[in-house]
Amino acid sequence: MRSLRKILISSLVLIAIGILGLTITLFVGNFTAGLSNFGAGQGYTFCSEDMGHMIRGFFQSEEVVGLSFKEVEDITDEYLKRNNLSNLEVKEIMEFSKNFYIEVVEDGTGLGAMELLVDKSSGAIFPEYGPNMMWNLKYGMYSRLPLSQNKIDMPIDEEKATRLAKRYLAKAHIEEYVSDDIEKFYGYYTIHTLTEDGDIAGMLSVNGFSGQVWYHSWHGIFIDITEEH
Repeated sequence: MRSLRKILISSLVLIAIGILGLTITLFVGNFTAGLSNFGAGQGYTFCSEDMGHMIRGFFQSEEVVGLSFKEVEDITDEYLKRNNLSNLEVKEIMEFSKNFYIEVVEDGTGLGAMELLVDKSSGAIFPEYGPNMMWNLKYGMYSRLPLSQNKIDMPIDEEKATRLAKRYLAKAHIEEYVSDDIEKFYGYYTIHTLTEDGDIAGMLSVNGFSGQVWYHSWHGIFIDITEEH
């Protein structure tokens, strides 16, 4: 438990530093060049509105807007439509105490495209922190792949990613277990973690090139999950 608390604190500090940097970038960009999008590559790039919602979502209030899974799916569909991402669809929605997590996949390939969050205090939708921002090579903040590319080869496959995830949880003394539910994204994998009783606890991601593991510490307590679409 102490190790998990340290990981949570470290993750929150890193996210806070990242958000501060994004805030400064957003301010400077808007001030100097009328910035409209973030991203260094050819794929989907984050817009300034995304960044604003991410900052507010990180400093979430205690108030909660009652949202159903159907409402969250509608919010997501509208977000994808607004960003001209009609080739993507919702695969899974998970409700946690702090936010809703949405897994979005490509309609044609079935590959994981992006991970989104809906702020439970405002209903705002935005790209998830962490791996989705930093490791996603097609739809992330540092995307390098064109939207026309529909496959990716990574030196670390699903089996090795699962082993690395298990090793990480054991080394960090996190009393959670790796599930068989592993989703491949453009640059990394995301895997559900389970309690001793086999219930969903949370999730982590494994970089498909470096093998680095990133525990998703910003969700809170797991509440419910939708059926796969």
